[in-house]
Amino acid sequence: MTAAAKLTAVVTVLVIAACSPDEPPAPPVVNELSISIDADNNCTLEKARIECRQVAEVIRTRYPTSKPRVDICLDKQARYEAAVEVMNSVSAAGFVVGTFNCPDASG
Repeated sequence: MTAAAKLTAVVTVLVIAACSPDEPPAPPVVNELSISIDADNNCTLEKARIECRQVAEVIRTRYPTSKPRVDICLDKQARYEAAVEVMNSVSAAGFVVGTFNCPDASG
């Protein structure tokens, strides 16, 4: 066995050993997320209440490898400032602000 072949074999063994089953799974990659803003101006991401101005920070923490489009669902009674906080947070992070349509709850 040549020196190069031995080196390749050693590197292969080390790479396989580094992929132990104890490693946490890779974070999920998402392409789109929806933020809801209710009548009391509370923001919700995936059924968890978050600060409206911290939407991008929460997305980065949960999905560090994703650059999702962020849709915003506004309650008719939500105030404009809450939506602006979300849009500013999302835009400043380099995420795309998507639609302002809410999913149909009857479906």
